Amino acid sequence: MKLFDFFRKKKEPDVEEEPGGVLPNGVPISSRLAAYLPQLEAAALPFVQIKAQPSDSLFLFDSKFGGLPYWPAGKPYPTDADGNYMYLLAQLNFAQIPHLDGYPQKGILQFYVAADDVYGLNFDEPTVQKNFRIVYFEDINDTALEDFSFLEGQEQESALPVERQMQLTFSLQQDYFAYSDIRYPEDLSDELQSEEKPAGAKQSLADEVYKVFPEGGHKMGGYAYFTQYDPRDEKAEYLEMVLLLQIDSQDNDILWGDVGVGNFFIHPADLERKDFSRVLYNWDCT
Repeated sequence: MKLFDFFRKKKEPDVEEEPGGVLPNGVPISSRLAAYLPQLEAAALPFVQIKAQPSDSLFLFDSKFGGLPYWPAGKPYPTDADGNYMYLLAQLNFAQIPHLDGYPQKGILQFYVAADDVYGLNFDEPTVQKNFRIVYFEDINDTALEDFSFLEGQEQESALPVERQMQLTFSLQQDYFAYSDIRYPEDLSDELQSEEKPAGAKQSLADEVYKVFPEGGHKMGGYAYFTQYDPRDEKAEYLEMVLLLQIDSQDNDILWGDVGVGNFFIHPADLERKDFSRVLYNWDCT
C-alpha cells in the first residue's frame, strides 16, 4: 500500500456495501450490481464449466485434456502438413457431459494439434485444418487402439500446451458477463465499467463484475475470454460463431505461451449438423 493510499483510507473509511442477493451459482453480489440483474440475465448464455485435474487413471473413452484418445483400429491417425502425427489436446465424451442446447448429446469430440512452435495455429487461415484437426465419432465401439507407441518415438519442436493428462468434470452454468467477447452487448459492458465508485466504497462496480464473473477458465459454450482480442471480429463470416471449447492456462499443467488461452469456435448451423470441418482455432497470450 502506498503512503497516499494509507492516509486516504484513514480519511475515507470503507462504506459497507448493502447486500443485493445471491446469484444462482451461490455468489453474493452488492445492491449496486443487483440493480443490473435484469439486463445481465437477458444477456446471459448457458455454458458447461470444465474443471481439470491431473490423473493417470483414465480410460481411452473418458473426457480428458492430453493423454491418449479413443481411436478405432484401422482408421488413419491425424497427421500435420509435414506428415507428423498430431497430439490429442482434448477429448470430450458427451455421455459424461451435461447437455448444452445445440451441442451433441452423444459421441466423442476430439481436438488435435501439431507439436510445432505455434501449436498448429495458422494465423492467416485459422479454419484450415492442416496443423490442427477436429474429429467427431458419433457412434462409439470397443475396437479402439491400445498401442500408441508410434507417438512415443516422434520428436516435438516444442512443448504442448497440456503438459500431462487431465481428468475433466463438468457442470452446467450461466455466463453473465464478458469484457472481450464481441457477442456481448456493448452498451451494457460500457455501462458496467463506467460507473464511478461511491466515496469510500471497497470496490468499483467494474471491479466487482470482474470478480463475480471471471471470463477465464475451461468451458463449452457461453462467452469466450482472450488476452488480446476476439478473432471473430476480423471477418464477417466468423461473427456468428459460438464457443465450442475454451482451454485456459492452469498452473504448471496447461500453458499457452505466456499464460494464454486457447479457443475453438463453430457456426451454430455446422454444430447442429455435427460438421466440424470449419472450426475456427485461436490462441493468444500476453
